[in-house]
Amino acid sequence: MKIVFFTGNSIRHRFLANSILDGNQVLVISECKENTTLYENKKPKNMIDKHFNQRYNTEKEIFKNNENFKSKFVSLENDEINTPEIFQIVKSFQPDLMIAFGSSIIKEPLLSILPKGHFLNIHLGLSPYYRGSGTNFWPFVNNELEYVGSTILHIDPGIDTGDIITHVIPKIELHDDVHKLGCKVIKESAITLKKIIERIENGNKIPRTKQWKIENEKYYRIKDFDELVLLKYKENLKNGIVRNFLKYKKTVPRLIVM
Repeated sequence: MKIVFFTGNSIRHRFLANSILDGNQVLVISECKENTTLYENKKPKNMIDKHFNQRYNTEKEIFKNNENFKSKFVSLENDEINTPEIFQIVKSFQPDLMIAFGSSIIKEPLLSILPKGHFLNIHLGLSPYYRGSGTNFWPFVNNELEYVGSTILHIDPGIDTGDIITHVIPKIELHDDVHKLGCKVIKESAITLKKIIERIENGNKIPRTKQWKIENEKYYRIKDFDELVLLKYKENLKNGIVRNFLKYKKTVPRLIVM
């Protein structure tokens, strides 16, 4: 199968792109959103730098041997994904399936290159409960670890609003923090994504469930993340948020599991 994978350039993005290579021809469209050289042999300047340094080192340890994309890739700046040039590159590749993970919002005419049901989006967070940015970080702040996971969606023009294929829920263990648990979510998402690709290859339709309305939908932006919420995360971790979750485990009101 020929797959176009729209993503970023961090280790987690390279891991997930590389994980779907088995038997497939993959073209990666990678946006350079993150300067990973900042984390190599550099001392963090502040609390936020240290947080992202820890994320980088955790990903480097867990996603070993994913220093590079192992397929053909096109490297972009942030504002280039919806240009006519990229549209022509993707169209000329003649993909059977397109997948977005951690990319900028994709717009027309890219959205309509393939028939309905052949463009997927991997959202790190459980839609419709948590949308936007950092959606597996905020459950640690809000004491809602039951909302850590990912959602594999049919893509649409909105932000994490497409029809749901399945939710992915990680196994939470006592010594997990946001970085370790985030890597678990990505690993489980890769396993699930490969099953979905196999179903498409076999000519089977992929399920879709329209997202339902909820009263307390949470939507976070990058600018909502600051040292105050990071301190709250650290305080919750120190006070045993993971231990308490495992002891008094709560469930999400509704999940879709394929």
